[in-house]
Amino acid sequence: MFGKKFGDVKFDLVLYLPPTKSGDLVKNFAMKFASVISVPISHALKKVRVTQEQKIFQNSYSKRENVLGAFDIEDGIIKGKTILLIDDIYDSGATLKEVGNLLTRKGATYIVPIVIAKTVGGTL
Repeated sequence: MFGKKFGDVKFDLVLYLPPTKSGDLVKNFAMKFASVISVPISHALKKVRVTQEQKIFQNSYSKRENVLGAFDIEDGIIKGKTILLIDDIYDSGATLKEVGNLLTRKGATYIVPIVIAKTVGGTL
């Protein structure tokens, strides 16, 4: 499916979201995925403050507040680049939106988010 949808896109870099609880699951998946599609991976996206698991929050406002300002990446790493952004679970999209906004502010040209799983209540 990925190849059908994004086969013509020239990705410059794979990034993954640092986990709250899942350990190296996303990192390992992202490393394997980057290897399969022959795109360099960066471990530069960092969590700069502690967050709670998104699943404990009842509404999108609380989920957005939980991740607001929680991530950072060094200036210049993604400027002008097409990024493949990998996360473990999609629920409300708050985390992907927050990191997407950060990457846009830092100069990313194009961001494609993909997730390993989607919660039953989540919307795409």
